Amino acid sequence: MKRKLRRREFLQLTAGAVLGAAAAACSAPTPEIIERTVEVEKTVEVEKTVEVQKEVQVTVEVPKGVPEPPYLKDKVDAGELPPLNERLPANPAVVGGRDAIGVYGGEVRMVHFDTVWFVSEYGWNSERMLHYSDIDLKTIVPNIFESWEMSENGRTWTFHMRKGMKWSDGQPLTTEDVAFWWFDFATNEELGWYGWQWRKGGELAEVEILDDYTWKVTFAEPFGNFAAHMTRWHMGDVILPKHYLKQFHASYTDEAELTKMAEEEGLETWQQLFNQKNGWGINIWQGPPNFAEYPTLSPWMIVDNPTEGLYIWDRNPYYWKVDLAGNQLPYIDHLRIDYAASTEVVTLKIIQGELDYVGPHDVTVAQYPLYKENEEKSNYVVGDYLSCMTDRYTLYPQHNLQDKVLEEIVNHPNFVKALSVAIDREEINQSLYFGLARMGQMGPMPMSKYYKEKYGTAWAQYDPDLANQLLDEMGLDKRDSEGFRLRPDGKRLDFNIEHAGARVGVATHEFTEMVVSYWRDVGIYATTKEEQESLYNERLLNLECHCGVWHQDRCTDMLLHIEMRWFIPINTSQGGPAQAWAQWYLAADKSAEGLVEPPDYIKQLYEWHDQLQAVVSETERVALGQKIFDWLAENPLSIGTVLESPAPLLFNKNMRNLPRPKVPIGWDSYGISTYHPEAFYYEGGERA
Repeated sequence: MKRKLRRREFLQLTAGAVLGAAAAACSAPTPEIIERTVEVEKTVEVEKTVEVQKEVQVTVEVPKGVPEPPYLKDKVDAGELPPLNERLPANPAVVGGRDAIGVYGGEVRMVHFDTVWFVSEYGWNSERMLHYSDIDLKTIVPNIFESWEMSENGRTWTFHMRKGMKWSDGQPLTTEDVAFWWFDFATNEELGWYGWQWRKGGELAEVEILDDYTWKVTFAEPFGNFAAHMTRWHMGDVILPKHYLKQFHASYTDEAELTKMAEEEGLETWQQLFNQKNGWGINIWQGPPNFAEYPTLSPWMIVDNPTEGLYIWDRNPYYWKVDLAGNQLPYIDHLRIDYAASTEVVTLKIIQGELDYVGPHDVTVAQYPLYKENEEKSNYVVGDYLSCMTDRYTLYPQHNLQDKVLEEIVNHPNFVKALSVAIDREEINQSLYFGLARMGQMGPMPMSKYYKEKYGTAWAQYDPDLANQLLDEMGLDKRDSEGFRLRPDGKRLDFNIEHAGARVGVATHEFTEMVVSYWRDVGIYATTKEEQESLYNERLLNLECHCGVWHQDRCTDMLLHIEMRWFIPINTSQGGPAQAWAQWYLAADKSAEGLVEPPDYIKQLYEWHDQLQAVVSETERVALGQKIFDWLAENPLSIGTVLESPAPLLFNKNMRNLPRPKVPIGWDSYGISTYHPEAFYYEGGERA
């Protein structure tokens, strides 16, 4: 029997009516077109299955007499800053492919849901070692690192830094900052942390500094996908500002002095002091107390924190990118990121026209009619993008649980399939997405070269009769007086969905309530509850959470092959199908006490994943990824609901050089980072 929709009909009608007006509302005067010519050189050695692809970057010699950004001119004239040609590297990164050469000026107002962490805004400041081209979203291009080479066997990588590039305080960026990160932090047993990538092949990589601007890393086995991993790492992940942090490190400062400094901060050891001063993602993801001191490579830097949760940012005078005319970026002078206590506060600010940007974590298709209704009067435009994060709700039944009876049930081949076909995805589409989404099973987005149609359709049909049959066949055919199924031990089959609310998506609660109703219809006593992300992660790691929920990102060619954490258990926290198996995979010593060894079929997935990382050939890499997805199509570990969903980001209607329509925006694109927000500008230099 067809269920009644839970949303009011007039909202759906409104959504349909406003779609036609969207293009007109987003239109703008035709800007000056700047064309970028990119030469691509490909070398293929068939016998060795080696493919080397290199994009030759446009170079711009900064013309003499290019004017200073007006906001900085007084400081240059007063001698407080050196002139522009002394602040830029010898070969600045060039941002081309934009609609127009911009103008300077203006402030962008944003909000975030945490007093310290910038969950939707990180994309404005996330400069990474390498970058995916925003032209094709597939080609890796230089960014912080100017160029790189890979050895023929894929084991050795050499990276070249930009000569003359500087931190935001004017100090030079050199390989000393790489060496400090690796030798004094990452591999320091008292401080460090590095990801599994740096012990590919079971041995710690060898890092060698060749000169002031060149360094190399050698792995124990081939790592043909390493450059792609460099597109995810920003300052703090591969480089650290040695000139600033060495004052807090025992290798450079007297330990007695460090202990005194630690005590003044209410800490006990110099290691605690160092880690406090070197918080991950400072000026990108978070704004801790020492933000004003901590050097950055980002377009903007925090200059004030006048009240809790409010951060004021100014342009970085030493930023190392220019436009095609040689003008130093960014165009926009200031950012203002304020704290919002709830999604209701954000909605109110949107309606009142108080925001110039609302990012991927803070928008949802569920509010699309509201966005369109207020678009004109509130001076913003609703972007026409595809989500690779928000609204892509995915369910993660946990295959490792403290409750061993329930664990055996979840691991039965029928269970996840039954849960999946019990869900009416089209009703979710109409109720939460106003029919604007393309529904389907968990997998790559259809634009991905890894995608096959069967990945999106596998066990994604709405068939409660089949769900009941599958559950009955696995021995869950006995029910209590209320009609709910009984476990083999005679207890009612309770199955609880836990989630972190707005951290996952604005409509997470509504989504899980709908899923609960579907699963109850096939005799599973499902419930759902929202909790703080820290508690949610704690319960996952303690194997107490029956089923988690997260937004399924890592679904495009920018990230899919780098982090397959939602598809196979290779990471802990936030979701994924099996926390204990993931811990085993990540462990350096897989025989260590307390680890849970996964079954052979999971080990096979791990083997394909590791080969995918190792091979040099992109053709081989895609084929290995499709082996994983072929297996999952027949044996789903998790349950997806959405293949494609709109990402209705909001921008002030005077803002230009925005991402082109229909591109994916979310975690895969590092928010809007891939689309060069440093080149966004206000027409006329001011917001509407």
